[in-house]
Amino acid sequence: MSIVLTKSYVEPPFDTKEILRYAMCKDADESVTSLLNECLDEIKGKLAYKVCYIELPIDALFADVKSEVLSKYLSDCNNYVIFAATVGIELDRLITKYSRISPAKAHMFQAIGAERIEALCDTFCEAIKQEYKNTKPRISPGYGDMPLEMQREIFNILDCPRKIGLTLNESMLMSPTKSVTAFIGVLK
Repeated sequence: MSIVLTKSYVEPPFDTKEILRYAMCKDADESVTSLLNECLDEIKGKLAYKVCYIELPIDALFADVKSEVLSKYLSDCNNYVIFAATVGIELDRLITKYSRISPAKAHMFQAIGAERIEALCDTFCEAIKQEYKNTKPRISPGYGDMPLEMQREIFNILDCPRKIGLTLNESMLMSPTKSVTAFIGVLK
């Protein structure tokens, strides 16, 4: 039986262009740039970059899941990695706080959160690629015909609440919200 592993990462560099893209601010003026910098100053060093994951053989695929997308994705793989990643609860707290007093700031924190979780996933996927050499890009429940309900099994396998403090409600929403679950195929 494979063991669920956990990793914590140092804060990846912030990509302000990507944050502005998530904020839908194609042409950022001085006020938008100032708002972004203010939010970045407030959040730096407060996030927890955590991942839990497991490597499984291809025959350990979820028996009750009927997904052509996932079957095709894994068809040329020997095994796969399932992972869950989160940047922690602090962004949720700031988004909630500022949604009442500064919707613009709340919106910018949403964009920062999207960039942060993507940066964490990219960092983790790059580490997996270095380890296994030949991997596919990640794919997550909700993509194509992959049902969101797959997350229940992912959470059971990875023990996300205990390993990284990530929970799943009945509507398949994760908390903290800036979190991802995904598969990485390891090619033959």
